[in-house]
Amino acid sequence: MSTHLNLVKAVKAEVEKSFSNKLARSRQLIKLYAHNPKTCVSCSFGKDSMVVLYLALQENPQIPVVFENTLIEFPETMALMQKVKREWDLNLVELKPEKGVNFWRLNDMITAKSLIRDDERKHSNICCYHLKEKPFKLWRKANGVTRSFTGVTAIESRHRMFVACMKGMDYYSFRDGCYKVHPIMYWTPEEVWDYTHDNGICVNEAYDRYGLDRIGCMWCMSHKGWREQVARINPRVYCYMMRRYFGTPSLLEVTQ
Repeated sequence: MSTHLNLVKAVKAEVEKSFSNKLARSRQLIKLYAHNPKTCVSCSFGKDSMVVLYLALQENPQIPVVFENTLIEFPETMALMQKVKREWDLNLVELKPEKGVNFWRLNDMITAKSLIRDDERKHSNICCYHLKEKPFKLWRKANGVTRSFTGVTAIESRHRMFVACMKGMDYYSFRDGCYKVHPIMYWTPEEVWDYTHDNGICVNEAYDRYGLDRIGCMWCMSHKGWREQVARINPRVYCYMMRRYFGTPSLLEVTQ
């Protein structure tokens, strides 16, 4: 079993259940809501949301699938989105930020307001809100959607572990204004990968190409280790970001 973090007792008990038990529970939860016209699947085309998408389509092939395109997605993510849309005949909705809103301008604003921007600090909500949450909220309200399946898992981070402990797999999010349903909340990464390979589910090539454990925005600065990750993906962009947002040359430039 994965040992990515020390799990609280209640979550640990769920994570350690047999995979057959967890899979049955996932399918049962999806079956409960998948045919409701007010339900959608939120898919980032990372490994976890691809599994949830696969399970949801087995129950309802026409369920709306929402992809929040932040405009700084990995090329591999965009390629996979197009491939899966075509081959799985997705009822896909691609959302984008409002006109004029983008990652670079948002972080210019963060810089101007002297906000701390990295290492998982709370300000990261500024970027996530405008690039992902707000477009989804506007679409959800316009289309009467009240429930969303996601690929969130408890083992990803301490924050998500405590959400799982306090709220479980199905709850109302006051911040998002809708119900969030996490069918694979207690799956381990190993179980996700095994299920993916066993069922021939497409894999985002960015994992292997850039040595990633999780797929998100290419230039995200709101997680630990972002500097190393961006420098590995694109050294030129990393140097540019260090100059633009921190006013200092990067270590890569200093050592060259």
